[in-house]
Amino acid sequence: PDVLFKSVIATRSFSTNPKKGGSEFIFSRLVDESKVTPLIAKLQQECWDGYVATGRGCHTLFQLVDTNSSGSITFAELRFFLENVRESDINPEAKKQLLSAAHDHMITFPEFQAWLIRATKVDPGLKNTFAAEHYHASIGSSHAETEHSWNKHTMSQNLRRMQYAVRGEVVIRADAMAAEGRKIIYTNIGNPHAVGQKPITYYRQVLSLCDLPPECGVDNPTVASGFPADVVERARELRAAIGDAGTGAYTNSQGIGKFRNDVAQFISARDGHISLPSNIFLTNGASSAIEFVLTGLIGGNRDAIMIPIPQYPIYSAIISRLGARQVGYYLDE
Repeated sequence: PDVLFKSVIATRSFSTNPKKGGSEFIFSRLVDESKVTPLIAKLQQECWDGYVATGRGCHTLFQLVDTNSSGSITFAELRFFLENVRESDINPEAKKQLLSAAHDHMITFPEFQAWLIRATKVDPGLKNTFAAEHYHASIGSSHAETEHSWNKHTMSQNLRRMQYAVRGEVVIRADAMAAEGRKIIYTNIGNPHAVGQKPITYYRQVLSLCDLPPECGVDNPTVASGFPADVVERARELRAAIGDAGTGAYTNSQGIGKFRNDVAQFISARDGHISLPSNIFLTNGASSAIEFVLTGLIGGNRDAIMIPIPQYPIYSAIISRLGARQVGYYLDE
């Protein structure tokens, strides 16, 4: 895009505050003016690709669409832009809404920015209407409607369009019904204890002895009367691995070394090849591991991640937040 900018634009000044400065976007006169329109279309497509991938560059995209530098977008400018970008990238309903609005009035930057969020969400139908309806109650009646430096326009646009359906509108509505006294059975995530499954006693007993101070737990003279011998033995092994500081202290960023050794030995025995403890990372649940992996994988604007459909919603949520594209494949083989 930068190379194309140099060939088309003689002067370019992007205002950081579109409400005050407007947009200055002066196209140079080329010998063959028939080349201007294709180049603008190319610039719009490149900038659109960047926004879809990263959630950044919406102000630059607005200025490219606003070809007459008026500070707002006309219906003709909008239609030209929509004809130049891939239709598959845009939610059809959002496209229809924007064209309808452009028939009625000029499109300003805040309106265009809000539309970009709706147009590029993975699931545009997913919205938190309950939270929207109760927004003012949640912030208090004394809240003043002031424009702060960090707001919906200046914040990460990737975060705005990120969706996490596991705890989306259905769950929020269920929580509200539960607060009213309704009996709710939550099955939106794998949470068996919440629906009545009893925990495995062995694990809970070992954990309790690891958390307790030694004098109250493994070293207490009466410990054998309250815990089975195998539980006490296992807890002592784990406490030795954890160290004298106990479970309340920070560990190595990859996890406790003894635990990683155990994991590496398990992988080696299962798969028949060497597994090194230095390559093992222990995480706080699967979601943290998924985020670590995706953070390492996504390195550029054109990176895309293939995920199965139906999918675990954390995939699409993190992909959006990290600024990559989701490529879904259906399980119909």
